[in-house]
Amino acid sequence: MNLIHTPRHWLPRLVDIVLTVIAWVVFIWLMYNGIIDLIDNQKQGPRIEMGTQLLSGLDSLLLYLVLSLLVACILSVWAAYRRKQAAGFERRKRVPIMSDATLSSSFGVDPRLTKLLQEQQVLTVHNDEDGHLLSVEMPDLNKHYAARKQQAKPELVGERT
Repeated sequence: MNLIHTPRHWLPRLVDIVLTVIAWVVFIWLMYNGIIDLIDNQKQGPRIEMGTQLLSGLDSLLLYLVLSLLVACILSVWAAYRRKQAAGFERRKRVPIMSDATLSSSFGVDPRLTKLLQEQQVLTVHNDEDGHLLSVEMPDLNKHYAARKQQAKPELVGERT
């Protein structure tokens, strides 16, 4: 599931799909040919040069291991370099902590209501088109706070039944 989806042009997606299909076809073809060769070699019986094949296979594995360790070292050095380079600055500025009074005034509500809202686990908040608070429903307390049209501060309307 994608939380953020950025639409891409159809051409890069088509190239990705075509390359993926080609890679899978080549992989399946190589696997098929390898399995067929193994089955054909088994029909001929055991061979004496099996030891040399095993040693050449170990040489290939050793080469793969050395290359993967080299790539791991390069990536580790790069990560250490980037960490050291970025140690002096913050990418994201920290948001200053708001006091309860500032929070209450930004929402246009009474500070007591702000404290009550912070303590609730389930809330339904209704806003208008401009983002002003219209009403708040608190199902846990069975209460409903509504803002009057002429007032910016919501007040208790009553308990919901």
